[in-house]
Amino acid sequence: MLKRFLLPTMLAVSLAVASVGAYPQVGVAASSELDKVNAQLKKLKEQMKAAEASQKQAEKEIERIRGFQEAGKSELARLENEIAVTSKKIDSINEQMYEVEESLNMTVEELVKAEERVVTRDGLLKSRLRLLYMNGVVSYLDVLLSSTSFVDFLDRIDALQSIVSQDKEILELNIQDKQTVERKKAEVENQLEYVEQLFAETESLKAELLAKKEKKEVAIASLQEEEHELLEMTEDQEKELMAYADEQAKLVKKQKELQSAQKKAQQKKVVKYTGGQLTWPVPDSQRVTSPFATRIHPITGKKHTHTGMDIGAPGGTTIVAAASGEVVLAQWYGGYGNCIIIEHKDGFRTLYGHIRNGGIKVKVGDTVDAGQKIAEVGSTGSSTGNHLHFGVYVDNVAVDPDPYLR
Repeated sequence: MLKRFLLPTMLAVSLAVASVGAYPQVGVAASSELDKVNAQLKKLKEQMKAAEASQKQAEKEIERIRGFQEAGKSELARLENEIAVTSKKIDSINEQMYEVEESLNMTVEELVKAEERVVTRDGLLKSRLRLLYMNGVVSYLDVLLSSTSFVDFLDRIDALQSIVSQDKEILELNIQDKQTVERKKAEVENQLEYVEQLFAETESLKAELLAKKEKKEVAIASLQEEEHELLEMTEDQEKELMAYADEQAKLVKKQKELQSAQKKAQQKKVVKYTGGQLTWPVPDSQRVTSPFATRIHPITGKKHTHTGMDIGAPGGTTIVAAASGEVVLAQWYGGYGNCIIIEHKDGFRTLYGHIRNGGIKVKVGDTVDAGQKIAEVGSTGSSTGNHLHFGVYVDNVAVDPDPYLR
């Protein structure tokens, strides 16, 4: 997906400059060659325009990906919070299960004791029955009629009532013990079943949340990788820019030479760079906000080599040519935004980036003098505020501008 944003390589630009051959004489041949160069220039500008569109699309894609990343991080934070809450619920349910299990164990112990009491009471009743069996069946009426006196009769009634009451109490206690313990056991088992079900549901919810979290983390990592790949393209943009400038400079030079030949004029005078100090490019500001050095990029947050000098100034402040030369690029280009490149002598170039919209005051092919206004300060491209990015290149290799400006 990222390949659609990559800038077209210069090797694919069929400029065929070498096929032009020796400079033609004035006349039809010169006109034909000039038409060819003009067509090549037009094609190159179209490719540069397409590259600009691709770069802008890449920047939009980066912003879109960052938006998704922020949304993903918010969702991840929400999931982590839910997982923490669910984990606390699981801990609480574990405690409840422990308490219910303890209660169940106690109830079982009570049931065992109650059953022991029932067995003991049953034993008493069985003993009574055995005595009755061994001594013969004696009715309560026989006992009463066998009394020797009225007092004895009353004593026998009390004794019979006590025996009957005791038997009845034993039976009632047996029933009560069994019913109470069985009821408590059923209640605890129901409570334990409920807690176990609640525990299973919470564990399932936690597993689901963890799966969502893992999926979200994978998605965020994928977005970060995609953003990294897009940002890595900016490392190649400078080389691509220099390659475009190389080809455009060759064509512009050839165009001018052919125009001179066609008009039977002398070969154009090449502006010479004397090698002395450069003119300060922003006369109204001496504030250097970032020198030529390895630093942390203010937008990407990654370490990279800052291939120029940043000069802070209000938007619209005048930018002048640091030395006399020929404009070989004057347009929007990638992270530099609106950009100008001026070619001097022997592969020596200066670059002026982040020019405000409408702030480019020269065009490709213009010859400018040192100190001549060429643009106005802005904040286009990959920029965090109004400033001029001033670069110096020798044979397309960025060098520190400071020694040339001192």
